[in-house]
Amino acid sequence: MPPPSIMVKVGAAIVGLILIFTVVKTVAHWMAQNWATVAIVGGSLAVLVVGGILIYRNRTSFQRTEDQELERHLAEADTMSIPEFETWVARLLLRDGFRKVRFVGRAADFGSNFVATAPDSRRVMIRAKPDDGTMSRRGARHIQALGADAHARWKADTAMLVTNADLHRLKTAARHDALADQLGVILVDRMELATWVADRKPPAELCAAPSPSPAVRG
Repeated sequence: MPPPSIMVKVGAAIVGLILIFTVVKTVAHWMAQNWATVAIVGGSLAVLVVGGILIYRNRTSFQRTEDQELERHLAEADTMSIPEFETWVARLLLRDGFRKVRFVGRAADFGSNFVATAPDSRRVMIRAKPDDGTMSRRGARHIQALGADAHARWKADTAMLVTNADLHRLKTAARHDALADQLGVILVDRMELATWVADRKPPAELCAAPSPSPAVRG
């Protein structure tokens, strides 16, 4: 005679099969009695699924086309040397509302290139760094250096790192954004830079109208 444990398992399996058969039979009977409802619901679900797939594919295709168009604006910058890229960024600043753009790039400037007055009248320290193949994974070093140099040495209100490298890759995006927020550095990496060039609009953080000074009472 089989052990009790085996008999219990066999009994449980038989009960489970009976329950499954009963549920399937009940569902099949209900579907047979309500075939019109089943057809409508099934058709609606199929339409929703197909529609969702088409919308996703169209949005993906549109995004890809938009990204390719933005990439076109950086084709020239991608071939520039470091001095050429710095000059190009300086012209971009002057073109789009920055004033008093002064080059300060020297050996002891820890990577800072320009000090300027932003469109919102704040003093901003700017680092122009072309993609050298390492920026995407070592961007944190440049963010840290710029954040420390801009506020401690130059007394800037904020700082901005401008690069044609992608600092928002999956593995590094959160770290770069968190560090930039902590140190008061505005990140303008590849797609943001391309959008700036295309739309002729610098980062929104530097374009807000300055707060009016409080009235002085006599």
